[in-house]
Amino acid sequence: MLSIHAPTIEEFGIRQAWLADPVMMSYNADWDITYPGYDRTTGCIDWPESDWPTFQTRLALPPARQGYYYVLDTDMDQFIGHIHYLVGPDGVAEIGFNVIPERRGQGLGAQFLRLLLDRVWEDTPAQVIVQEFEDQRIAAVKVHQQCGFTPERETATRHGRPTRTWRLARP
Repeated sequence: MLSIHAPTIEEFGIRQAWLADPVMMSYNADWDITYPGYDRTTGCIDWPESDWPTFQTRLALPPARQGYYYVLDTDMDQFIGHIHYLVGPDGVAEIGFNVIPERRGQGLGAQFLRLLLDRVWEDTPAQVIVQEFEDQRIAAVKVHQQCGFTPERETATRHGRPTRTWRLARP
């Protein structure tokens, strides 16, 4: 069974390791991103402990504005990825999730996304949830279709490559 867990600062080392893992972060490689510590070759993000207090402050914001959670496999007592959202002033929730590499391909993506959708609908006033990614990420396409998302017709190139926004309206 999967559950979500709000990480404490003592558990931020888990996120730090995930952000430094080239396999975990491979989806993030080769983007036009000007973020300190971003490695364009691997997609990894350097996240030193000196940055942790700022992230802890973000996590202290009300759930109506943001959420970041580890996903716990309760049967194995292991964190197997994370889910997150950020609600903009326009009432749109931008989301993301990532499953650890050794657990990919096991159907967990849809479970992660459903956990995330439940959090957004329960905790925020968001009327729409969006996720943006490349059409070539077939697993992501399938997972979002399974959960009721619909793709926009046009693609965008905000970060130097074509991506499509997928939308889901509040039920």
